[in-house]
Amino acid sequence: MTAANRFEAATAVTPLSSHTYAVNLRLEWCIGTVPHGGYVTSIFHNVAVTHLKHTHPTLHSGAPHPITIHLTFLRRTEAGPATFTVQDTKLGSRTSTLHITLSQLDPDGAVREEAASYITVSNFDQEEGPTMNTGYELSALPVRGPGDLAAVGGVRGGALTVDLARLARDGRDGDWERFHAAFATMRKASQHAEFYTPRRSGMGKTYSGVVEQWARFKPYGRIERWTDASLGYLADMFPMMLETFDRKQWGADGATAPGSAAAAESSSDKVARYWYPTVLLNIEFKKKLPAEGVEWLYSRVQTKVLRDGRMDLDLVMLDEQGEVVALSNHVALIVDAQRNFDQRKGNGTGNGATKI
Repeated sequence: MTAANRFEAATAVTPLSSHTYAVNLRLEWCIGTVPHGGYVTSIFHNVAVTHLKHTHPTLHSGAPHPITIHLTFLRRTEAGPATFTVQDTKLGSRTSTLHITLSQLDPDGAVREEAASYITVSNFDQEEGPTMNTGYELSALPVRGPGDLAAVGGVRGGALTVDLARLARDGRDGDWERFHAAFATMRKASQHAEFYTPRRSGMGKTYSGVVEQWARFKPYGRIERWTDASLGYLADMFPMMLETFDRKQWGADGATAPGSAAAAESSSDKVARYWYPTVLLNIEFKKKLPAEGVEWLYSRVQTKVLRDGRMDLDLVMLDEQGEVVALSNHVALIVDAQRNFDQRKGNGTGNGATKI
């Protein structure tokens, strides 16, 4: 497999026929041995766009934009070749819907279907109809930087004057500071972005299931800009939330503060106790990012109920102007990390048991 050094190369899609596409899932975008769910989501996004441009080049004026992704993870994927198969469920003038599946070969050489999605596509530039400012605002204001909160972009209280340039330069601005993700060797996919989180929550104990972050995209150690194609990755990437579960919820001693460089360094070659496989992921894209992308995006993630190892996750993503870029909700499991590394079995398209 040729080495990649950019996200575009790591998510590259090659047509095999009018409705099948080849992708190499990259080891450096894995959690343990399993490609990260957000990385896989970005590839599904690219397959949808590539398919319409390749097979239906005039549809949506040749500028297809996914507006929703519904993705179910059936079995563990793995690094290596994968085939995406597309079914044209509906081809329309305003929206088109594609059913896309991801399959790989199991250890017996049989085809194993591992993820399935429905993706609705439109053309953002040609959408028309009523628009209304609903007055939506985040239910608790984001933690502020040294400046004042701003009300911009129609999201009152949704934008804040954290000095993002200072965050990038110094790693800190007011309560906000760089968050260093732990278990770097296992959670390789988390090393492709910079995350900045508040040292103390502005939301109080009532909101202990909420985390917020500013993020910059840094695949392969080089700063890139967030684009529509990389939003899937960010929609499933919130290391502070996972480390809250790693440490706080099950009574770890907490001697080293999670998120610190020291904590990340001490855990870098260790295996986390838990793995958080995504069962189901939905995204609605509310606006198209500029063609040149954006440097920063804000995310707030909330878990309402964690019970018996299964949890919900709701995510809202904002740009620097406080405008909603995307909404996402997930169902995820919390399981022993060993399940990530267990040997994969045969049985082809899933006539046998799966580890998640």
